[in-house]
Amino acid sequence: MGLLRRREPVELMVKVEQLRDEFRAAGKDSILNEALRQGVPLPHGCTVGTCGTCKAKLVEGKVRELTDSAVALSAEELRAGYILPCQSVARSPLRLDIPQLADLPDHPFVMRKAEIVLQRGLTHDIVELGLSLDGPMEYTAGQYAEIGLPDQAHLRAYSFSCGPSRRAQDYVSFFIRQMPGGEFTGWLFGDDRTGTVLECHGPFGNLWLRPGDGPVLCIAGGSGLGPIKSIVEAARDQEVDREFTVVFGVRTQRDLYCVGAIEEIGRFWGSRFRFVPILSEEPAGSGWNGATGFVTEAIGRLPESVVKGSDAYVCGPPPMVDAVEAQLLSIGVDAGSFHADRFLDTSGKSQQQKAPV
Repeated sequence: MGLLRRREPVELMVKVEQLRDEFRAAGKDSILNEALRQGVPLPHGCTVGTCGTCKAKLVEGKVRELTDSAVALSAEELRAGYILPCQSVARSPLRLDIPQLADLPDHPFVMRKAEIVLQRGLTHDIVELGLSLDGPMEYTAGQYAEIGLPDQAHLRAYSFSCGPSRRAQDYVSFFIRQMPGGEFTGWLFGDDRTGTVLECHGPFGNLWLRPGDGPVLCIAGGSGLGPIKSIVEAARDQEVDREFTVVFGVRTQRDLYCVGAIEEIGRFWGSRFRFVPILSEEPAGSGWNGATGFVTEAIGRLPESVVKGSDAYVCGPPPMVDAVEAQLLSIGVDAGSFHADRFLDTSGKSQQQKAPV
């Protein structure tokens, strides 16, 4: 009887139309995980097949689905051959078309050790986290990184909160909200964690200021102010000559933060800058004289010229982002001018239990 030979894993190659180099897939893990391990920053969000951020058109090859893609993909996308790389395993060499990579800023993907050097409370449930990296990390304002403890199964995605020109190459900062039951934020908010070394991978994300000369409308909910602050700060530093409006939705006055910082940034544009904090649950008689209601109401009160011809940048929980998207598209904002980052946890659910919309 002949000896049974151990079958070596087949090394498959994945070619993405928008990238120069191929990457390997052993056919044992998701295409997304295989890519990220090799430093290929494919777009992604929840990583569990519910947000659809990683969707790609399967041009050639075969995959095995880990879960039903119909949860996150439309019937039209499924008919066109789209898959979710986070929930697909390569069964043959693949060729993928990922349109959202076409205009992605060209920064090298890096994996850094990151020491916590700043942990500063901004509100009762949001901290500013500053990390000193063991090497540089390039990014464009509005993008995000994935951070977490080295022994955690999944890193968490958080947007950079300062413009690239406002920090040293080996320093990054984030606004992080405490999540009920969250493994990482439960640990972070439990004590002073300065001196702890984390993992920091990036950059990722397609939320960044596109060239243009029309008005810019930025809308943030909760900790979504981080990437919006980064975008307007970078625009100020680059002396971008456009009209800017920032709408910031939270529940009550105790949830407001960085108001002075945003107003200071806006002084560069003078009367061409609007900042509208709006509170959705502020008690009557509190003394608040600003706007109340949801961010969609604040948008409805803006001049038509500011909204209709704008490039919109929106960051926050999915219910808020979805409501804003529907509102802007209904009044004539071009779909190609709408850019969003929906904050999701690792289950694909909103990172806020109740969204300020």
